[in-house]
Amino acid sequence: MPTPAGPPRFWTHSADGAGRVHLAYAVRGGAVHAVLVAVGALLAAGGCAAAFWLVRGGGLTAAGWVFLVLAPGGAVLAGVYVLDRMLLARVEYALGDGVLGAHRVSLFGNARTEIPRSAILGIAQRYSPPDKDAPSGDPGTWTTFVEWRTPEGERRDLAIDGLHSGEERRWLGPLLSGWAQVPLTRGHAAGFEEAPASELPDD
Repeated sequence: MPTPAGPPRFWTHSADGAGRVHLAYAVRGGAVHAVLVAVGALLAAGGCAAAFWLVRGGGLTAAGWVFLVLAPGGAVLAGVYVLDRMLLARVEYALGDGVLGAHRVSLFGNARTEIPRSAILGIAQRYSPPDKDAPSGDPGTWTTFVEWRTPEGERRDLAIDGLHSGEERRWLGPLLSGWAQVPLTRGHAAGFEEAPASELPDD
């Protein structure tokens, strides 16, 4: 199956003058994105307004403070989380000179991982079929893993963020496998290993 020419939705793909390839996944753009930004803003603003109204009169009991934290506080946190996902959160991957770098950016914390190319054992793509109560036509999900070994000899997997779609699988797997010069394998996710390979979607 040929690899798509360009990156799938929500992905960017670029290269710098030093020959490093930069990939980034961030949920941006589209009508749904605008709606979610509005919902996040309403939740945050509504939670703040409710908290102000509750504390304005003073004299809150212990139960009142608990309600303040759980209700308006929960609304504010939910709103901030949605806004973070829609406006700031992203994951950046750098395929550099012998190192795979992964940088996760979020209001709720940043994380950075670096994996030497020589430590990468393979690229594995695992398929999870749709749940029984999933809508008709749900294709299931694909997750791409970078399998690598630590200097201590421990085997680890780095799950790549994304939409987990078939289109993403076709683009991302060959790209990572080609850069790392390691095998690319496809199979079922944990709990479905017993299923035959013929049950994998041929997309």
